[in-house]
Amino acid sequence: MFGRALGICGWLAWQVRRPFGRRTGRRRAAPYVLAGLLVLLAALPIAVPMLDAQPEDVTVQDISDNLITEPGGWVRLRGEVVPLPESPTGETGEYALLVDEADTLQAIVLTAAEPPETAESTMVTGHVVPATALVEEVPFEATVFGTPPQVVVDRIVELDEAAKPERATWWPLSMLPLVLAVLLVIGARAGYPIFRPTTEVDVLSTPLGPGERLPAAWGGRLGSNERDLGDPGAALLVVRPGPKGNVLTAQPLPDDDGPAPQPIAIGGGWTSGRVGFVFTATESVPALVVRAEIVDATFLFARTGERDRVAALVAVERG
Repeated sequence: MFGRALGICGWLAWQVRRPFGRRTGRRRAAPYVLAGLLVLLAALPIAVPMLDAQPEDVTVQDISDNLITEPGGWVRLRGEVVPLPESPTGETGEYALLVDEADTLQAIVLTAAEPPETAESTMVTGHVVPATALVEEVPFEATVFGTPPQVVVDRIVELDEAAKPERATWWPLSMLPLVLAVLLVIGARAGYPIFRPTTEVDVLSTPLGPGERLPAAWGGRLGSNERDLGDPGAALLVVRPGPKGNVLTAQPLPDDDGPAPQPIAIGGGWTSGRVGFVFTATESVPALVVRAEIVDATFLFARTGERDRVAALVAVERG
C-alpha cells in the first residue's frame, strides 16, 4: 500500500517533468517550482481576506474607558438593540440603545439615518463620536431584572449604513493546492516508478540456462543506451556461454524498424543485483536492479518466477 501511494506521488511529479525532456535542470526542478506556485495559490484564500479592513471589536466598557485603538474610532459591538422614543442628545435623528452582550449593565446610544430595529442579539458597526447623551428613562426591555444599564454619557456610535461583516477566511480552498504541492514534493524526491526491495525469492527457481531467452522491460543504462524507467524499453535477456561459464546478456530492442543496439554482457567483472517490485500509479511489477561495469538498470518482468530465474545468475543483495 505504501509503495502504491509513493507510486501515485511519483507519477504526478513525472507527468510534470515529461515536457522538459531528459536529464535537464529544468526537468528536475519542474515539480518543485510547480509545488511552490501551488503553495502561493494556497496562501491566497488566507492572505486576500487579510487585506479587507475591519472595525475593532470592542465592548461598551472599552469605549467608556477610552481603550479604542482604531484611529477612526471604527468599532464593532454586539448586544441587544432597543429603539429610543426620544432624542438623548437634543438633536433630531433616529436613536437606539445598545445593551452590551458582554456586560448587560453597560449600554451606549446608537444613531443612524434609518430607525434602528429592535434586536435581542445582533452585531453593529459604526464610528464612535463625542456627544452628550442623556437617557432619562431607559426602556423597560433594556433593563436587567428591572435594573437599568449604565449609559455612556459622553460618546455615541454613528452606525454604518450596513454592518461590516466579520472577516471570513476561505481556508478550505487552500487544502487542494496545498495537498497537491505536498504530493509533488514527495513524488519528486521518491522518483518514478518506485522500486521497493524484497527478500522473498523463489529458491526453487532454476537459473536461466544457455540459449534461453526472457522478454523484459528495462530502464536506466545499458552500455551507451539510456531509457527512463517511467517509459521503459523492451529487451531480451539471454544466457550465452562464456570462457568462465554462462554470461547473462541483455539485448535492447529498437522502438522502430531501425537496427537493434549491440547486446550488452551483464556478467563478467563485478555484478550485483537486488530483487523487489516496481510500483507505478496503477500496478506493481516484479523487478530486478542490476549494477555492473557498464550496466545500471532496472529490469521489469511479467512474473515473479521469471525475475527469480534471472536473479539466480546475479549476486543478489539480501539485506
